[in-house]
Amino acid sequence: MEKSILEINNLSYAYDKTKVLDNVAFQCNRGEVLVIAGPNGSGKTTLIKLLFGLLDNKKGSIKIFGSDNTDISLKKKMYYLSSENILPQFLTGDEYVRMMCRLYDIKIDEEKYKKLISYYAMEHRINHLIENYSHGMVKKIQLITAFILQSEITVVDETLNGIDIEAKEVSKILFRKLAEKDKLVIMCTHDLELAEKLGNRAILLYKGTVKDIVNLKEKDCNLTEIFKNLVGFKESDYEI
Repeated sequence: MEKSILEINNLSYAYDKTKVLDNVAFQCNRGEVLVIAGPNGSGKTTLIKLLFGLLDNKKGSIKIFGSDNTDISLKKKMYYLSSENILPQFLTGDEYVRMMCRLYDIKIDEEKYKKLISYYAMEHRINHLIENYSHGMVKKIQLITAFILQSEITVVDETLNGIDIEAKEVSKILFRKLAEKDKLVIMCTHDLELAEKLGNRAILLYKGTVKDIVNLKEKDCNLTEIFKNLVGFKESDYEI
């Protein structure tokens, strides 16, 4: 079985004349939680949109299972948890989950589904319309869907923001367990402490360039300090 399932080479992208990504290159392996970390505006979401074909790739390549990412057959092997709350408002949470399972040709495991609903404390809201959900509830439905689908590649774009502490801790456990099933989990975040706790490796993205690729399993790895050093951040530069 192949280990590397995603390869990005010399990927660059610009909105009009503003460069957002500059020669980004890395690969991802089965069985890992790969963190793409960086501040707001570093290019994380643009990178993910390119990966899923939501933006047209203009320079560089993205290979998934050895094929170009524009191959439509790859879409059912990938699931994207967007940072935006763009779920169909006219469906209930339950209808949304079941719709996604049909789209991905997944037979829903009712017992597992019931457990996930319980994990995320959605027992009394799962049959309510999404339009009446809070921000956190929408995120919980996205997460329940991800763990039902268990796609080969699951990409999480700041989805853990806005959910309660218990739900966040549950999600950390389940994403690790998903990776242990030989799946790839990509976590995009500006939360470096979360990255340290959850990831195997971290791609440090800053102003559209890969500043470093860090092994998060190394002893005494402090991602915040590594990032400060890479970008030349000095506390003495700031006063009030």
